[in-house]
Amino acid sequence: MNQTYILTIGLLLTTAAAQAQVDTVRASTLPPAQQAEKLYNSGVAKFNQKSYRAALQDFDKALAAKPDFAKAYYNRAAVRYELKEYPTAVQDYDQAIKLDPNTFTSYFGRAQAREALKQPAEAEQDYGKAAELKADYAPAWYYRGALRFEKADYQAAKADFDAAIKADPTYAYAWHDRGSAQRQLNNLPAAIQDYTQALKLQPELLPALLNRAATRRRAGDLKGALQDYNDYLRQKQDNALAYTNRGAARYEQGDYKGAVDDFTKAIELDAQYAFAWNNRAAAYLKLEDYKKAETDASKAIGLNAQYAEAYLNRGHAREMLRNPDAACQDWRKAAELGLEVGNTHAANSGCGTAE
Repeated sequence: MNQTYILTIGLLLTTAAAQAQVDTVRASTLPPAQQAEKLYNSGVAKFNQKSYRAALQDFDKALAAKPDFAKAYYNRAAVRYELKEYPTAVQDYDQAIKLDPNTFTSYFGRAQAREALKQPAEAEQDYGKAAELKADYAPAWYYRGALRFEKADYQAAKADFDAAIKADPTYAYAWHDRGSAQRQLNNLPAAIQDYTQALKLQPELLPALLNRAATRRRAGDLKGALQDYNDYLRQKQDNALAYTNRGAARYEQGDYKGAVDDFTKAIELDAQYAFAWNNRAAAYLKLEDYKKAETDASKAIGLNAQYAEAYLNRGHAREMLRNPDAACQDWRKAAELGLEVGNTHAANSGCGTAE
């Protein structure tokens, strides 16, 4: 009886297994539209996991099952953008727009791909269309404004940043870039206010601190500028430009030793930074260390043979080092490079003007 029982169970298990296999074979396939939707959802999930190649395969299959699937074209384009396959991304966005011309995201995505392809005019047009279709989508205004800023159309850029801020008053980058447009338009108080608002919204946005410092310096507020430079450099010590700019503010304030310290730090960070070498030469001139001034100006000229201000400063140093002929040559060279004051110094020192 025990043996029979065991065999019976074995037969039952075998029968059940066979039945399961039959059920699997008989399962019906999904209709193409449903299959496309399933593949589309799978592709979206893989995209969100940054599994871009796997997502691309799913979107390919979804479009094979449903060739007029606009969302699948849009998302495949987004995948191709992430893979830096910009020309094919544009092609997919083209198809998505053809199938559904009233969806702003396709225009925005195509604009981004066109920017990556160095096609700013086309990108600007697409950002404009995206903003037209969805006026409360701040990034469309912001990115078009950035393109207009880059081509020096500062008034149009400001108008776009205005619209971005209206759409999203918490958009720190829009406040920051409107500040930069205001500065280019010489609206310095407004620029300072915009940089301040950007920092209020996003305190870690350090470029706003650096730009506010530069704007305050330009507006004659050296104390405020130095405070901003100090705050910036407490948080970030690897920026040669920040040290150079603080050095320039210290120079203007009459703190020549402090200026030398900042220019030295900038040079330590970037030994090829001709501007810092020349600025330190100017500070050494104020400190009456003429030999160091000559050496630094010569270094700046070695890095940039067309640096008119460096020739001017070296001329001053050489004059004080009792080398008038060399000083005259430097001043004349400065004038030749467009710094007319070089001729004035040459004439005042009795060496005439360039022939």
